Amino acid sequence: MKDQLQQLIELMRKHVVKNLESIKSNERHIREVLDRPLSAERTRELNECYQLSKDLLSENNDFINLQVTLVNFTNKYKKLLDEENTVNVTAVTYAQKIRSLSREDCFKLTVESNIKFDQNHPYYEDPDFINELIAHFEQSENYEKCAQLMKLKK
Repeated sequence: MKDQLQQLIELMRKHVVKNLESIKSNERHIREVLDRPLSAERTRELNECYQLSKDLLSENNDFINLQVTLVNFTNKYKKLLDEENTVNVTAVTYAQKIRSLSREDCFKLTVESNIKFDQNHPYYEDPDFINELIAHFEQSENYEKCAQLMKLKK
């Protein structure tokens, strides 16, 4: 989330810069219009140019206020946002490590309840693995585990 907030802040900063460029361009146009002789058309065009600049400045003000709010938020909750990133990386790393284990190691860790046997387990869909687990739990008379595995098997 921290990266997404930083990307959003950067997008808003670029938008503010774009608006400032439009305001400068509009200002150059206003100077050209002011060199023209006084007329109703000139007055109308100047009013439109001033309104455009006013609208862009107002939009920039909103974007800058939102940027400040987001920066303050990320600074205030920096530790929490960093922890969230760490948790996600740790979970992915853990899942990769489990998938890299041999079948025997997975079996041993599953039997010892060190790896949860759920849809994220590398052998969750393997009927032979489930049968081996059932046989192990029958032999150790853990019928509750057998019943859970039998439900999964169906």
